[in-house]
Amino acid sequence: MATVRATLSLSTTTVMPTPVNIGVNMVVRADSGSVQRVKILGTSAASNPITVYKASDKLENAYLYIRNLTQEKEKYIYVFADTTTDDPEVIKLGGGEFAFLPVQNDQTLKAYGTDVDQMVEYAVFGLDSSAVTLS
Repeated sequence: MATVRATLSLSTTTVMPTPVNIGVNMVVRADSGSVQRVKILGTSAASNPITVYKASDKLENAYLYIRNLTQEKEKYIYVFADTTTDDPEVIKLGGGEFAFLPVQNDQTLKAYGTDVDQMVEYAVFGLDSSAVTLS
């Protein structure tokens, strides 16, 4: 069994009256993963969003990393859960922002942006389900 190690470090000496130095690590069990850089196709949930995680692609939780590669802060990437009737947004990333989160394996997540052709980088890791294909 393979693993993926995720590390996040937060530190500041100027935002609060006392210095902050937080470091967290986690190890994810995984036997597959992918990293992609793609252009956003749609500008709403109803207009050609890209799939960043397909439901049941992993046997347990999937782990999603996603980063908005646009430099302009006001050019957003929206990630929404496509498996419910109201398609709730779960992430809103401004230019240069990123997120790393566990995803329920039964949820399909899709993304769209402020503009067509914005670039997004994403990766999904977990224990692969051989019963699901991405096509």
